[in-house]
Amino acid sequence: MSPDDAHEGTADDGTEYDDLGPERGLGDGLAPDGLDGVTLSDFDPGPLVTGAFVGLAGLLFLVQPVVPFVEIGALRVRPVALSALALAVGLWLGAAVYLRRGKRLVGGAHGVGAVGWSGIVLGTAAGNGTVLLVSIVVLVVGMVALAVESRRYR
Repeated sequence: MSPDDAHEGTADDGTEYDDLGPERGLGDGLAPDGLDGVTLSDFDPGPLVTGAFVGLAGLLFLVQPVVPFVEIGALRVRPVALSALALAVGLWLGAAVYLRRGKRLVGGAHGVGAVGWSGIVLGTAAGNGTVLLVSIVVLVVGMVALAVESRRYR
C-alpha cells in the first residue's frame, strides 16, 4: 500500500463529499455551493415560522436595554415581556409541527417549553407567584425527563 493509497477517499482529495451536492462550477455562482436551484418553495414552513418566533424573542430580549417600552394600543409593554410571549408562541408552534409529524422527542421538548414559558408569561402578567413557580418546576422537570429520554437515541 503506497502513501497515496492511505488517503484515498478522504476529505483531502475531495471525493468524500462528492455525493453531497452538484459538482462545483455547474451553478450560476450566485448561491453558496450546493444551493443552486433551491427556491423558497423548497423550505419547510413549519420550522421556519417556529424559528422566526424564537428569533423574534431573542431580538426583543436584546433590545430591552435600548427600548424601555413598546406601545401596543393603550398598553406600554417592556420588550422582555414580549420576548417571553414570542418564545411561548414559537414553542407552541414547534410542538404542533413536530408532534403532527410524529417526532415525539422534539415535539415533546417544544411542548414542555411551551407550557413552561406560557406559565411564566401568565404568572408574571397576573402577578401570581404560584403559577410562576409551577411553570419553573414544569420547565426543570421537563428538561430532566427529556434528557433521560434522549439517551435512548444515542
